[in-house]
Amino acid sequence: MDTNTIASHQFDDDTLTINWTDGHTSQFHHIWLRDNAPDNRHANGQKLVETANIPFDSKPSTVSINGTVDLTWADDGSTSRFDPAWLRHNAYEQSEVGKRRQTIQTWKAADMQTLIFHDYANMAADDVALRPMLQSVRDHGFALITNVPTELKSLFKIIDLFGYVRETNYGTLFDVQVEPNPTNLAFTSLTLTGHTDNPYRHPVPGLQLLHVLNNNVSGGDSTLADGWAAAEALRERDPAAFELLSTTPVTFKFKSDDAHLEHEASIIETNKWGEVRSIRINNRSMQAFYTAPDKMKGFYKAYQTFAHMLEANEFKITFKLDGGQAMLFDNQRILHGRIGYESGGKRHLQGCYADMDSLLSKLEVLSRK
Repeated sequence: MDTNTIASHQFDDDTLTINWTDGHTSQFHHIWLRDNAPDNRHANGQKLVETANIPFDSKPSTVSINGTVDLTWADDGSTSRFDPAWLRHNAYEQSEVGKRRQTIQTWKAADMQTLIFHDYANMAADDVALRPMLQSVRDHGFALITNVPTELKSLFKIIDLFGYVRETNYGTLFDVQVEPNPTNLAFTSLTLTGHTDNPYRHPVPGLQLLHVLNNNVSGGDSTLADGWAAAEALRERDPAAFELLSTTPVTFKFKSDDAHLEHEASIIETNKWGEVRSIRINNRSMQAFYTAPDKMKGFYKAYQTFAHMLEANEFKITFKLDGGQAMLFDNQRILHGRIGYESGGKRHLQGCYADMDSLLSKLEVLSRK
């Protein structure tokens, strides 16, 4: 059915009402129409008219449908023309906005029995091979990459395919290997439960890349879990626990000789639609926090329930990356960890951070081709 054909229209002092042939009705406020009129924009898409200077009581003297929706403004006689398809696509009643929202493909361990690796050499040579890797990060929260050179700093070659490194107090990159006096337990051989990095930052780095140079130790397997999937499962199984974890701010902190970073946020963050859009969980950097005394014990019960879910086989996948392989993941969605390992071999990874908006921008540009 054609959803962009207008059956009828009417207008009053405040709004233009359009009745579409599929039975849907949209209302557009006149000030919104004037603000978003195509003639108010440069060829580059940026607005030429200051929203603050548009007459608040703007209204048309006439509205006509001539292939386009033409509004002649009463105050100065100018005409704004709208494509009906553009109006339908930008209709702002909740039912229409909901249709345009991206459907997130959360996953559990059973959905990831077969892991797909994207070949670095192919991606570097052809954007056609790069696009599926970027889509995997967008849709599933992570991508695995193989055939990456094992020279130091080769991880930058991956970031260069879509964006820029985000520098932190760790520098442009950090080495994940055993250190004699580690400032972070990541730089030991201990087991690390699933976590997100840098929860003590605002904003946190959106992406993390870990590139394996050597991994010939007993143990040292990587783990990943979809925090959004686990959070939605928690909401379904224990709504009270979800409510506590999404409304109780907790404190995260990191300090070293050259850094003191601290931020307060909830473990689970939702957007205005109530959808889970960020997980901050890192047991090593969580500090003492404050909430109402009658909620404190309930919070800990909720936290433990969620933490155990994230480590359960229902949500967590475990695999071993070899030298020349890497994983790129959404640091506000995917929890990463590792199995502890023994001495007697060598395990050396290099890591860095990047921003999700660069990846999504590159993906959108490739999608236009």
